[in-house]
Amino acid sequence: MRVVNDSDVIIHLSKLEKLSLFHSLYKEVAIPEHIKLEILIKKNIELQKAFNSFLKVFATSKDKAGDIAKKHNIHVKVLGEELKATLFLSNERRVRKAATEEGFIVSGTIGIILKAVKNGLIAKSEAVSLMEKMKAQDFRIHPDILQKVMNTIKEI
Repeated sequence: MRVVNDSDVIIHLSKLEKLSLFHSLYKEVAIPEHIKLEILIKKNIELQKAFNSFLKVFATSKDKAGDIAKKHNIHVKVLGEELKATLFLSNERRVRKAATEEGFIVSGTIGIILKAVKNGLIAKSEAVSLMEKMKAQDFRIHPDILQKVMNTIKEI
């Protein structure tokens, strides 16, 4: 499965100290070059290791990226098209909507955590702990969504 990622999911999993879930679930995650620059501003050792391992950086057409950015205000979609990606990772509602309209399967940080539980990579209790950590660190998750996720974790 080809996976293309926006910066927010990488940053969130890094804050949760769970970047390794990317590698366990997908082996390789593609990101556009400009996203790498945005992410590396954080000066995080785990992020730098990820770029030397499973986060793969690709150049994209600036003209095409500009056209798509004007249409949807997203740049990652160009890379998704070029790599024939099937999965697009982002937490931002407008980006997820645009990616869905463009034909991608879309997921985000919560989806990664749920998939990790389903695949036995983390325990349910750890997933609950990660959700609580996200809530405590102001990850902008609506309380209703958080409750649904907690219920889903229990049902897995």
